[in-house]
Amino acid sequence: MRGLLLILASASACFGWGCEGHQIVALIARAHLSPGASAAVDDLLASQPMDPALSRYCKDKQADLMADASTWADDVKRTELTGAWHYIDIPRGIHNADLTLYCEPVGESRDGKDRPGCILDAVEYELGILKDKTASPPNRAQALRYLIHFVGDMHQPLHTTNNNDRGGNCVPIQFFDKPRKSNLHAIWDTDILQRDFASRKLATADAARDVDQSFENELEHWCKDGADFEQWLWEGHRIAEKATYGKLRPHVPVEVPDPSADCALETTKTGALHLSVTEKYQDQSGQAIEAQLAKAGYRLAMVLNSVWN
Repeated sequence: MRGLLLILASASACFGWGCEGHQIVALIARAHLSPGASAAVDDLLASQPMDPALSRYCKDKQADLMADASTWADDVKRTELTGAWHYIDIPRGIHNADLTLYCEPVGESRDGKDRPGCILDAVEYELGILKDKTASPPNRAQALRYLIHFVGDMHQPLHTTNNNDRGGNCVPIQFFDKPRKSNLHAIWDTDILQRDFASRKLATADAARDVDQSFENELEHWCKDGADFEQWLWEGHRIAEKATYGKLRPHVPVEVPDPSADCALETTKTGALHLSVTEKYQDQSGQAIEAQLAKAGYRLAMVLNSVWN
């Protein structure tokens, strides 16, 4: 499991997609909700608001309730002990396997049921609560906030992939002229996306519309198989293999899975490669990231429409 991050890792490395990414997924989803589902989402979130005393990592409060709720799961994961719900450690080099091998149950039971142990179980668990019309409104609202976030995380390739490096957190990499090295996870969460949108002078809402318009012709294709969560995870894993790791130069070798791998040793090992982000890597990764954000938004809308339609 990921465990504690080194000081090397930036704060954003803890958050799948960072603030902008999750907010963009939610805003794209909002644009594709049916009127009934959109109203139901707002009714549930407005009637069961987040704790106003909660310290929010993302300080730019969003007017859209879904966008504002999209990062809540990161704010509470330490107090709720749900950190392991945000990812699944499929080892590099694995192309087809039983995903339960990488999804051990964690935590105490609630209501006689084991708590989820990875993002695959977590999204199914929370969707079940949201669909249960007999569940209490606070529980359904919490499930909705988790779903908004987890569908986003499922589409971050480094939340589906591990190379004994805690999903890229132990892979130092120079991101252009940043004064301190970042890490592979952090640049895929935030750095590449922020640089791309800053160069086009796009705010979050504008970026969401831009991404949506760029990929709207793919919506039907990306949603044709319904809510196939395992397929979505394998999709992200393949992108990690081919793009996230695969386009780095020099190559980062595929490692034999080792649950006891030490992050400090991995950081030293991969640091010796002196990895840095090139314009080519930025452009290729930016295209892949934007496609994943669009997929996540379209698929989140599909899931929520199925609950209320």
